[in-house]
Amino acid sequence: MYYEFYIDQFFLEQFFCGFLLLLAAGKLSRASPSCFRLVLGSLAGAAWMSVLICLGWPGLYPVCFCAAAAFTFWRRPLRKEWRGNLSATLCLLAVTVFFGGALEAITALLPLPLTAAFFAAYAAISVLSAFLQKKIRVAENTAMVQISLENRNLALEGLLDTGNLLTEPMTGHPVSIAEEQAVAPLLGDGWEERQGFCLIPYHSLGTDSGWLRGVTFDEMTVTMRRGSRVIRRPVIALYEGKVSAGNGYRVIVHPEHAP
Repeated sequence: MYYEFYIDQFFLEQFFCGFLLLLAAGKLSRASPSCFRLVLGSLAGAAWMSVLICLGWPGLYPVCFCAAAAFTFWRRPLRKEWRGNLSATLCLLAVTVFFGGALEAITALLPLPLTAAFFAAYAAISVLSAFLQKKIRVAENTAMVQISLENRNLALEGLLDTGNLLTEPMTGHPVSIAEEQAVAPLLGDGWEERQGFCLIPYHSLGTDSGWLRGVTFDEMTVTMRRGSRVIRRPVIALYEGKVSAGNGYRVIVHPEHAP
């Protein structure tokens, strides 16, 4: 018994499959490798796999896996970038496992040629990757915001918004945004005369333009997954409506107020 083996076809299949896997892993890990690195990593993995098949050592596939990851994701200095390198390599491992399962299922259920099955499996990975990226991004930007005023404290759910560029017109200090109803217990009755406020122009939140009342609080602590930051005398703009359609958060954190 013998098998006919076309090394050129095998190499192209490995290159094509490796490129899709590296592309999906780069998106999932947010490593953002260049097109040159993607091609180089795919070539390295395909070349090593072809050599191992010819030598009769297919069990050394992890060598190809590490070679593709190294050429695509690893950057210098390795000691400083080891977390990103490890994250991208683990994402590549997860994507490879899922891709293999999706490819087996697609070829078993649908009469598709191998190339079409590659694209179908990659489409499934892309959908899953986009879903996971959204979950990770929300988790990373979620914050617990504690606001203090006159020895009273109030804790609210917040969300970091890199598009929030509000500043106090006179000083240029960054301004976070909170629902007025949410901070009302902290301000109390008649706060306008007692506390005072400034007017802050804005150009979003559902209208073309308008003004928000900005209040200076004693302290604000923003806690996120990456750490905490205490802001003294923060200016917080009060919004009369809801800042979140689903009431998931009640404070929009300015990027300069984030840890």
